[in-house]
Amino acid sequence: MLVGGGTGGHAAPILAIFQNLSKREPNLKIHVVGVGSGEEKYFFSKISNYHTIKSGKLHRYLTLKNLAEATKFVSGIVESMILIKKIKPKVIFSKGGHVSLPVITAAKFLKVPYFIHESDIEMGKTNKMMSGSAKKVFVSFPLKYYPGIESDKIIWTGPVLRADDSVSKPSRSYFGFDNDKPVIFLTGGSQGSLALTTALIGVMDKLLLKYDLIHQAGKHSIEVSKQFESTLNETDRKSYYLAEFLANENGIDMMWEAIKAADLVVTRAGSTIAEVAVLKKPMILIPWKHAAQNHQLKNANYLVDNGAASMINEDDLSPELLLEKIEANFSSNKDHTSSYKELFPSDGVKVICDNIIKEIEDK
Repeated sequence: MLVGGGTGGHAAPILAIFQNLSKREPNLKIHVVGVGSGEEKYFFSKISNYHTIKSGKLHRYLTLKNLAEATKFVSGIVESMILIKKIKPKVIFSKGGHVSLPVITAAKFLKVPYFIHESDIEMGKTNKMMSGSAKKVFVSFPLKYYPGIESDKIIWTGPVLRADDSVSKPSRSYFGFDNDKPVIFLTGGSQGSLALTTALIGVMDKLLLKYDLIHQAGKHSIEVSKQFESTLNETDRKSYYLAEFLANENGIDMMWEAIKAADLVVTRAGSTIAEVAVLKKPMILIPWKHAAQNHQLKNANYLVDNGAASMINEDDLSPELLLEKIEANFSSNKDHTSSYKELFPSDGVKVICDNIIKEIEDK
């Protein structure tokens, strides 16, 4: 049983694990559990054993809204126990997020072994709660950032990367670019970032003179992005590819292709940065200042401190500063990508699947 979803950052790794296990062990029956969000369905819609449960986000303070969330959480535990008893999984792999907590709570009660993976340098609240009883804890960043976890159960796997089913067609051609301008990929994640989009729109006229732009706007800024796109002339539209969410289209993972096509990635500092780093792409990071435990800033500092990226604090973000950072990236001779190989292992999917298969074989 593979558990995770809600956002693309949780769903994409689950799909990668699913695909690897399916390829290596065709007779293995794999179930995927999520919450049924729109972003999640982009990844799981073709999986026959895909289940959804209710899941609320727990908070430490009491309000009517949080009481409703707690009710959904309890309901999620009941649903998870029924599902686990029906499926009888040999092992559960959890990617974290609020959907994982009721499932793992039920798994602990029913004594089903489970593994977890942490994408960020600061372990999330759910994964912290689950790590104590986990058989294995896989992490994206070096082990020193996760004190308190038993050394015999923690493994530095690096990120869970999407499957790279490379094809001969150049990545940039998927986005309709028919020139040789450098490509910038800007994303605020599957939810999107109005702050990033606003800054981008402020300098779009200058950027499109020199660059092709792939823009994953997300649900929070897709409408304002569409309104702006409608004002572009025909020439500029050919250099601007806009999507609410880059998903699998006709067997092509458009998010992965966008990263491959990019000469520069402008992004938040969530789970995407490890994928970008493994592909050795220069980055400008704009950490989300409201991220839990400020984990995005900590993720970004790891890359910046190792000379692998530049950063703009969200409070400082402006169209002018964004343009300045982009121009500096293309005019600089510094190779930000030289140390990427040492920053993140690139075989995380294999290592995790090795452990899952071994757990099943040992039973």
